[in-house]
Amino acid sequence: MKYAVIDTETSGLFDFSKPADAEGQPRLAHLAMILVDEDLVELARYDQFVKPDGWTLGEEVMKVNGLTNEHLTEHGVPVADVIAEYAKVIDDGFVIVAFNAQYDTKVMRGEMRRAAVDDRFEATPNICVMRALVDVCKVPKKTGKGFKLPKLSEACAHFEIVNEGEHTATGDAEAALALFRRLHESGAVLTPAVHFAKAPPEGKAA
Repeated sequence: MKYAVIDTETSGLFDFSKPADAEGQPRLAHLAMILVDEDLVELARYDQFVKPDGWTLGEEVMKVNGLTNEHLTEHGVPVADVIAEYAKVIDDGFVIVAFNAQYDTKVMRGEMRRAAVDDRFEATPNICVMRALVDVCKVPKKTGKGFKLPKLSEACAHFEIVNEGEHTATGDAEAALALFRRLHESGAVLTPAVHFAKAPPEGKAA
């Protein structure tokens, strides 16, 4: 089995009650992918900004990820180019791995649908590092009952991993890979799966 550890930066946050490509849903601004083999040895990387086309980054988003509309315009490429690279990774049989895979795969699903290409939803088995770490990090819920989904910073702190590129696609993908390696070593990795919405909005997958 081979894996593509990914992270995305976007123009905003998703409304998970709506389809990925619904009006008002955030747009892809930066995609990082680290391809690794079954032993989690790095094979290749892809790291690309997206040139805005009819959308802009909000002020709050820019404060978090440090991106600017000017930077994306200067250094970005058409989203179709980024989609093509992501689709190739899926078609080549890589399992998608991400910290909060539901979010990152939804980002890519939305862009593929907007581009009128097969969104490959049912052909994208993925592993969510965040969910796999719930019973490892054991971060208490505010209610005191059970454990919550850990933040990336909390997961990194648990394993004493330094994420020097926090809130960047590249840095967070590297952190996700480091966490995935720890899970892999302990045998706590979840089985890759396609995660369907319990109540798909408007009659289609989320």
